[in-house]
Amino acid sequence: MKKSIKIVLCIALALCLLSMLGTAAMQSNWFKASVKTYNVTTAELAGMIRDNNKATGKDIQVTFTEDANANFCFMTMIPKTATAQNPAPAVICIHGGANTKEMQLNGYIELVRRGFVVISMDMAEHGHTYAAINGLTQESYGALAAVEYAMSLPCVDETKIGVTGHSMGNQACYYAIAAMNTEDSTQRIAAWVEGAGSLYSIFMTPEQARNVIWTMSVDLYDEFDTTYFNSATILHEPTAVGIVQTVYPAFAEKEVTPGVFYTPDGVVEAPNNGQKVDADTAFLMLNPPITHPMFHFTKTGTAITVNGFYNGLGTPAGNSYIPAEKQVWPVAVCFELLGLIGFFMLLFPLVAILADKKAFAGIKRALPEKESLPSAKSPAEIVAWVVTAVLSVWFAFVTYIKYYPLANNVLDPSVYAVNDVPNGIGFWSVLCGVFAVVMILLGWLIKKIFNRKAEIKPFANAGLDSLSQFFLTVLYALCVVALMYVPVIIARYVFNADFRICSFVVAWPPLEKLPIIIVKYLPLWLAFYIPNALANANTRYRDLPDWVSALACAVVNGIALVIFLFIQYGTLFRTGALWNSTAAMAGIVAFAVVPCLFYAAFSARYIYKKTGNIWAAGLINGAVMCFATTFATRYMTDFIINF
Repeated sequence: MKKSIKIVLCIALALCLLSMLGTAAMQSNWFKASVKTYNVTTAELAGMIRDNNKATGKDIQVTFTEDANANFCFMTMIPKTATAQNPAPAVICIHGGANTKEMQLNGYIELVRRGFVVISMDMAEHGHTYAAINGLTQESYGALAAVEYAMSLPCVDETKIGVTGHSMGNQACYYAIAAMNTEDSTQRIAAWVEGAGSLYSIFMTPEQARNVIWTMSVDLYDEFDTTYFNSATILHEPTAVGIVQTVYPAFAEKEVTPGVFYTPDGVVEAPNNGQKVDADTAFLMLNPPITHPMFHFTKTGTAITVNGFYNGLGTPAGNSYIPAEKQVWPVAVCFELLGLIGFFMLLFPLVAILADKKAFAGIKRALPEKESLPSAKSPAEIVAWVVTAVLSVWFAFVTYIKYYPLANNVLDPSVYAVNDVPNGIGFWSVLCGVFAVVMILLGWLIKKIFNRKAEIKPFANAGLDSLSQFFLTVLYALCVVALMYVPVIIARYVFNADFRICSFVVAWPPLEKLPIIIVKYLPLWLAFYIPNALANANTRYRDLPDWVSALACAVVNGIALVIFLFIQYGTLFRTGALWNSTAAMAGIVAFAVVPCLFYAAFSARYIYKKTGNIWAAGLINGAVMCFATTFATRYMTDFIINF
């Protein structure tokens, strides 16, 4: 092994390990809190609640359906100050769609260090929680079960339970409240911080809101609330007035004042220094200048969450008040980002190491001699590259806007789960892959027009010596990707962590999810990354450094989405409305897709130079990008492969 390969391998592994240790330390408040992940059936969870009842003398009723097959995954974080003798308030944190429980890292880190017991859960169909959990918990995606388990814990004051959700997580919060906060219920949720994606607030009834301290953040630039509520003017809208009247029926103003506590008897003063608001029932609306994902990725959104539970539940006994503005979670984000960098860095040494092993010697093909490559100064090459590059960018831009939102309608729902993240990116990948092949042929045609006698073979770099070489290449790619995921598995099962930045996440899925993704979704990504690797290999010149041509490929790969994001969010911040409202989720997802596309150009070039095999490059890139997109999203739990 070359020294440079050893150095890169060691750096990548060190980054992954540092990420795991740092994240584990941060989410346990530097090991001052106990952190544990559970993956249990609802029948097992019900048994855990009954055992807690026996130990504590509580009488927490199990109102969710007990099932011996459906798994529910959640993580508990219990500060040392929370004990049976000093029970603390508890908060259930619920992530948004197409993500996992670790998405709520900012909120649960800040709440745990302030003394709250926290449960962060994988919603039904997400992470390691089965889809059936939704129906078993009264359509609450598992929130109802998490609340009742929290109530049963010896270290929790069952009268002080809060819930907070992001986006789809607020749907889970609402249905848990609707199920529990009924007229005759003895198990009620006492606080709700509704952060980003506030559609379900309009369904709240006075009875459901009774004895709840309710904080609602309708974010000014929220990609979804701009459509649901016209969030730029929400404070002046009848919708906001109607929500206030749910709590304060006599409210007769035409405008809601942000930051004001409305109670059944009128307005009360805001509490200070972590005290509970002086009311049993209260509603607070905020309209901060942030976007949908920024609620769980800014100090503004995090402060709203912290203050919401200080206002609703008070400062946990035995803990000092920590101002909401004093936050440490960005340090944890830095740790997680290091793991993400380490994960993608691992590809390079693993590709080199395995390619040099005798077992995989058969995948290698001879690279074209540098002197045999075309000149970057050739008019034919310049015209061909410019034309195909411009058309590729145009096609990627147009199809992303048009077909990402329509993917669920285009793909067969009996085969693909109704989920716009993997379906949207997967379907767009197929379209761009087909177009890449067309552009390879167009480039060949342009070059032939300039020089009809030249021997130009557009698919020469895709050639293989035999069918066995192809299967060996598949095995090679599988080994590279599998080894890349070893640190991810360790992060999950040893350190209760993953590698991410905001919604861009590399996580490990339940094993039953793998065959579904490999058979149903992986082909969609390969349809793009294999032609993309071929186009990348074809873009090499004898008089141009490889890093320059690879950079050009990276720009062509990702610039369409960069342009889309610039227009989409430039319009949003300027006007308060999206440029294309049907592509709201597409815009959020694009922030994760863009770095993948840029990265793929350099990784494909590296793999090709190490192996001479574009199939290896396409297979590895396709698998890595597919898994990064689908492992943390909603998925079907069936084993039936319908075609």
